[in-house]
Amino acid sequence: MGQELPTDHTRKATGSSLGGRLRFAGLDQDQCDLLRRYRTMLEPHVKAGLRDLMVRFQSMPDCSPSFESENQLDRLHDLQTAHWSVLTDARFDAVYAERIKVLSDTESRIGLDPRWHVAGHAVVLENLLGGLIADHSPRALLPGTRKRQQELADAVKAVVRLVMVDTEIAVSLRFNELRIRHTQELAKQREDNQADAKRLLGDALNAFAAGDLTARITGDIPEAYRDLAEAFNGALEKIGASMATAQAGIRDAHTATERLAGEGRALAAASSTQAQRLSSASDTLGSVIDVVRTSSERISAAESAVSQARSAATESGTAVGEAISAMAGIEQSAEQIGRIIGSIDEIAFQTNLLALNAGIEAARAGESGRGFAVVAQEVRALAQRSADAAREIKNLVNGTKTQVDAGVRMVNRTQEAIGGVVRQVSGVSDMIGDVARRTGENVVSLQTVAVELGSIGAETDRSAAQMTSAAEEADDLHTVILELGRTVREFRIARQQHTASEQVARPYQGNVATTRDEHVEYGYVQQQFRRQGVI
Repeated sequence: MGQELPTDHTRKATGSSLGGRLRFAGLDQDQCDLLRRYRTMLEPHVKAGLRDLMVRFQSMPDCSPSFESENQLDRLHDLQTAHWSVLTDARFDAVYAERIKVLSDTESRIGLDPRWHVAGHAVVLENLLGGLIADHSPRALLPGTRKRQQELADAVKAVVRLVMVDTEIAVSLRFNELRIRHTQELAKQREDNQADAKRLLGDALNAFAAGDLTARITGDIPEAYRDLAEAFNGALEKIGASMATAQAGIRDAHTATERLAGEGRALAAASSTQAQRLSSASDTLGSVIDVVRTSSERISAAESAVSQARSAATESGTAVGEAISAMAGIEQSAEQIGRIIGSIDEIAFQTNLLALNAGIEAARAGESGRGFAVVAQEVRALAQRSADAAREIKNLVNGTKTQVDAGVRMVNRTQEAIGGVVRQVSGVSDMIGDVARRTGENVVSLQTVAVELGSIGAETDRSAAQMTSAAEEADDLHTVILELGRTVREFRIARQQHTASEQVARPYQGNVATTRDEHVEYGYVQQQFRRQGVI
């Protein structure tokens, strides 16, 4: 059999008492058929009554706060219209049961008091009766007759209002009485439940509050509290087992944290020592960098000096080349002088020959040629001296040429030596430049190493500080575990039957399951305590 829906249950409950209500009201089949015949006549008066009802709902301060928006009022108007449409059909079937259930649920969700439902029916009813009287009264020709008809309609409306107000008040009083009685019965039931719960659970709860996990709920337990007692006892069993496991875990944690704190302190000390060594190495490396930087500066100065020496040697080579050129010019001049001296020697020879011929001719001339012979003799002597001087000059020029040749050879050797010096100085300059460049690169590399070493030292300092902090936190954790162990030991738990080896072999298998079950059982127990009013 499937579970019955709430709507089905409501329909059955409504149907089971509907027949008696209809018989008590005198609504038989003929009455219902009569209402259906008048349905078209009733509809406009129902609509007018519902409009009047909605206006009153909006304007009355007692009921207007129940409506949060116009949509709720429109929704209620639509449901009332559908309900009165089914009601005037007077069939009281499943459609009627469904409509009245929906209307009742909607008024309940809105928070509309039941008395306003009765008052709303009174408003619609007075519009219906007033409309029926007006529709079925003969048209009055005299003013007095119309006045009496109007007074009759007003009187009927007043009677309807009177009766419905009295009905609403009586229903409200009855509801209040039932509500008060129900509240009192609930309070009495709650007090009885609390007394029973305290009687059954008081000792166990007090022992549990005092830290005694061996207390159990025993004795004659009523059926209503049997599940609660079993859940409570099971929860205490599992809490006790968890506490025993926790004690073993706390002992292990105590040992582990103590060892961790010691190792942390040792590692912090080692890190601090390593940081000091790195700092000393960084300082030493800084000194080395200063020395290398000074050497690099000196090498750069030496490179400049060698470069200047190379320039000077190059200039000396240029000067030697110029000297060689000058020597070559001197040699050419000496050769020209030699040629000139040869010409002078030839002239002296010819002059001597001419003087000799002149002397011979003067001797032939006799006494008249004596003076000419003297002149010829002097010319010959002069030519002889010129020839001697030319020979001496030629010898001097030849000696000078020899010396110039020797000087040229010496200058050539000097130029070659200077060229070798220039090449060697250039090689030395290149090597010194390479050394200077490599020294500069080494300085940069050493500076980078120094920076990295300083960074490593700083990281080591931070690591040492962190390890010191971790060691302090491990000490704090060790203190917390000691306090937790003292707190756990304050609970009184039953001795476990299994051995310590089993606890070590299976430290978590039962713990995970009992933790989940423990939460379930504890939540169930707490829920039952709240329900019974114990907590």
